Amino acid sequence: MAAITGPWTTVAGPGGGTAPFYMIRFDPQGVCSSPASLAHLLDASREATDVFLFSHGWNNDWAAATRNYTRFIDEFNQQYAAQWHPPGRDYRPVLVGVHWPSTSLVLPSERGPRIAGEPEADVAGGVEELRVDLLAQHLDADGAARVYDLADRPEISLSEATELAVLIAPALAGHDDEVPGGDGPDSVPDPEELVRLWAAMPPAEEPAPGERGGFVPDAPGGQQTPETAGLLDRLNPRNIIRSATVLLMKDRAGRVGGAGVRTMLHGILGAATDSRVHLVGHSYGGKVVLSALAHGAAPARPVESVLLLQPATSAKCFADPGDGKPAGGYRPALDRTRQPLMTTFSSHDVPLTKLFHFAARRASDTREAVIAGGLSEYAALGGFGPQDTSSVTVVDALTAPQRYDLPDTRLLAVRSDEVISGHGDVQNPATAWALLCQVME
Repeated sequence: MAAITGPWTTVAGPGGGTAPFYMIRFDPQGVCSSPASLAHLLDASREATDVFLFSHGWNNDWAAATRNYTRFIDEFNQQYAAQWHPPGRDYRPVLVGVHWPSTSLVLPSERGPRIAGEPEADVAGGVEELRVDLLAQHLDADGAARVYDLADRPEISLSEATELAVLIAPALAGHDDEVPGGDGPDSVPDPEELVRLWAAMPPAEEPAPGERGGFVPDAPGGQQTPETAGLLDRLNPRNIIRSATVLLMKDRAGRVGGAGVRTMLHGILGAATDSRVHLVGHSYGGKVVLSALAHGAAPARPVESVLLLQPATSAKCFADPGDGKPAGGYRPALDRTRQPLMTTFSSHDVPLTKLFHFAARRASDTREAVIAGGLSEYAALGGFGPQDTSSVTVVDALTAPQRYDLPDTRLLAVRSDEVISGHGDVQNPATAWALLCQVME
């Protein structure tokens, strides 16, 4: 298959024209694996008035990522045509979607086309990509063989799950860069905590690629809870492997965002002095774009806007410093966007209200999202909204033609119970309208 150089495709643009849509790939370490297309994107950004940078979340293969991006763009174009056509200013958009390795198990048939600058992939080993990524650098041959043996079984006992947890816990070591004071040394998850997590996470079968899209699959009917989701004495190792990737993908999203996507973002901002750059991230994609914006030195100029759609990050990632307490890990992002940062949260997001706080932590923490005196350090931003910050204004979600008023605060939290019915329900008229309001500002 010929490599793609330049845009992956074109999409509908203003005045009946088209706009280029790039897909830029990054490896697990955040290294751009499609440098030729990235160079083409930076050239195109010099002539753009608006650059849109999208990042998908966990469990998006190539087909799911491109499909979800396209759906959101279609919704945006419908809002644009109805509410801002012709536009009130010069508008020449360029769009770029990040594709990062976020799936737990990738079949060879799920791989996308090779993009210019990428090395040849070993597609034959694709089905075991996660296992190798998790374990190869952390286990000896005997340990790896035992993990493969357990992972290939239809189910395993709790004692075998404990053995598996002991083996893979070192591979999941990391630190919590989102929570206040969470940038300390890496910590290794407790194996017994991992087993309790595995028993609490949903045991549903792997969703079809078309249903992929975020932190974990939405529960059927929104009713599944940790108390009813687990298997008490037998566990499906496939679901265990997926559950174990919560911490892995959390770290990977931060690495990809803080390394390669950050470099790309700085390049886009440096390509022109007056283009408006808009960041949009869903689920762990919120962590990708926040890491790109907040980590390291500030870019040469601010981005125009940031829209987080059901972000799978800590609700305290923007926490105020004071009284001896450190600031939230992503608080620098608030000063690096011209408009107030906008983030959605919904009580209908079962993964982020019921499950996220079980998994996305290193140290021992209460297993409830709501605890005495407030929320857990690991309660999700997309489930509960920003916490421990005076920089936030909370509003109900709006639909066209009602415009959002920009608050005096640096953070606009959009209570989205009426417009977001689940974790993956983010390609809809209300979310597209939120982005268009930022673009029209």
